[in-house]
Amino acid sequence: MMKVKNRLKEKIQNKEVALGTFMFTYSPTVMEILGHSGFDFVIIDTEHGPTGAMDTVMLEQIIRAAEVSGTVPLVRLPERSKVMTQKVLDAGAMGIVVPWVQSKEDAAEAVRDAKYPPAGHRGACFLTRPTGYSSKFTPDYWEKANEHILVVPLIENQKSVDNIEGILDVEGVDFVFFGGRDSSMSCGFAQVNNPKTQGARELLMKKCDEYDVPLAHFLYAPFEESVANSIGKGAKILVAGGDVALLLQICSELRKVVDKVAG
Repeated sequence: MMKVKNRLKEKIQNKEVALGTFMFTYSPTVMEILGHSGFDFVIIDTEHGPTGAMDTVMLEQIIRAAEVSGTVPLVRLPERSKVMTQKVLDAGAMGIVVPWVQSKEDAAEAVRDAKYPPAGHRGACFLTRPTGYSSKFTPDYWEKANEHILVVPLIENQKSVDNIEGILDVEGVDFVFFGGRDSSMSCGFAQVNNPKTQGARELLMKKCDEYDVPLAHFLYAPFEESVANSIGKGAKILVAGGDVALLLQICSELRKVVDKVAG
């Protein structure tokens, strides 16, 4: 039914490990490379990236690149918005990552934004990319679309942490991110390894286990150690920084090797 089979949704349901990254370059070519590299999903960042969620012409090109390279395209919204959610999903995104979800109602509204009635209030139009501009439209399209679309809240401040049980209790929340840097800054310091930030992360891990909602784990170099540590803690959603960070890392490592060997 959908142009891209949502392998990420299937992996979550089957409790399999999934690997993803963020995209900041807004480049269809880079998206294809990430897909061919084996990433299960890529989050197109329209909150911190150079172009916004309303630039749907470019967004469609990036999503097409995800489709042909076999990765699942998600979009990180700049803010929770029914209009922006409508635009990115009609462009073909398979889910939304929603910033500053601070309460159960915030999470519930994000789900409603992404789902067709009766589960939500997403506007219905069958002349969009996901339906092949009507060529692949079927009477049960709306129901199947609701099953495929992912909703992912970002937990980014202390209020979000305090209300985590309510957020996780919302039907339609597929997994959550912990924004450690934003969370620490909301507490008056910018230290992701601060004991309070670490305590919040441990609490989220515990609550996510209780509610059977995956918590995304960020990976850091050296990756073998980071992956082993995350999987050892039961992580199923692994996220390796972003396209720009990965490029910077490999280029910097190559420079160091050349300088070392050349003397």
